[in-house]
Amino acid sequence: MHGSWLRGGGSSAPSPIAEAGRDLTMEKMKAHYQSLLEKQQGARRLHVHLTELDPAGDGWDHQHSHTAEEAIYILEGEAEFAFAGKTHRVGPGELVFFPSNVTHAETRFLTPKMKYLVIRTMEPGDDPCCCGADLSAQRPA
Repeated sequence: MHGSWLRGGGSSAPSPIAEAGRDLTMEKMKAHYQSLLEKQQGARRLHVHLTELDPAGDGWDHQHSHTAEEAIYILEGEAEFAFAGKTHRVGPGELVFFPSNVTHAETRFLTPKMKYLVIRTMEPGDDPCCCGADLSAQRPA
């Protein structure tokens, strides 16, 4: 299995990645993140955050992979995620899943605003998640 999608029924801060100048696309989209579950709440290997993009822009082509498993649950807007040779179109109430070590993140936003949850494991050696809330938790014991 190289990836799949499923149909389903705090304060925000700018991305530290955008601040570091590594992802100007996210900065232009006015990305706001709100960490919902992290080390401070007792999570040792799980991270959940809310992402809001307004405006969402056209999308991004920041292909990457990581050991972490990652799922994106769409709350508002529609997008297409291309990975593992397939394109997955998702909207509100739908989820896209990226298994461990699968290159992903070629994304096209189909609506002017996006709102979604990112659910991701925290694995030793992986880069921190984009919202930066779990920077100290990225290498769990």
